[in-house]
Amino acid sequence: MQNSMETNTHYIEKVYERLLEAITRGELKPGERVRQAVLAERLGVSRQPISHALQLLRHQGLLRDAGKQGVEVTPVNDEYIFHLYQARVSLEPLAASLSAERIKNRQAPEARVEAMRTALEIGHENLSSGAPVYLMVKADSRFHMSIYQLSGNSAVSAMMAGQWPHLMRSMLMVLDHPAVPTRAWEEHATIARHILNGSAAAAAEAATQHVERARLELIDRLKNTSRS
Repeated sequence: MQNSMETNTHYIEKVYERLLEAITRGELKPGERVRQAVLAERLGVSRQPISHALQLLRHQGLLRDAGKQGVEVTPVNDEYIFHLYQARVSLEPLAASLSAERIKNRQAPEARVEAMRTALEIGHENLSSGAPVYLMVKADSRFHMSIYQLSGNSAVSAMMAGQWPHLMRSMLMVLDHPAVPTRAWEEHATIARHILNGSAAAAAEAATQHVERARLELIDRLKNTSRS
């Protein structure tokens, strides 16, 4: 008899998170078939939570139908990633500016401020220890999400939360270059410093430059990939 925990929402979310991580870190590669029976055996669960998790991932655009073979991992869509970066050029400066304003006006919850500091520290620790690229990407996501939450704008947090799995897949192609992680975390530190100083305009400008630089590096990497 299967464990009754497999049918509750919490357990389904755990399976979903494991599969999401496998996709974003490249364990499940673009175009790879995803079979419920294989996953159920690998994760030691019944097919029910697997089925629910696959539906969530398909709705998120990370999986797509593959006919009688079930589903497969959706390839990275270059055009969609470009569109996400266009959106980030507007949303990231807004979040940074709002965060700085909240700190300046003493409206920022200390827990949110500490979450940003912690995210920054984790990134620098990963950088110093030579952590795997996926951990660097995960830390990058955590840092930016901490700013969305610090901003107090729930719409920005909601819009971007669902997009970071797509961004993380694309960032794996960029952050494997030796110089990129160091520069990225220097820029993160600059953004955080301006936010903590309550300098809204400076925080927004630093965020704009950071996202624009990341966008150009991604375009360059995708072009090189298509040529090879």
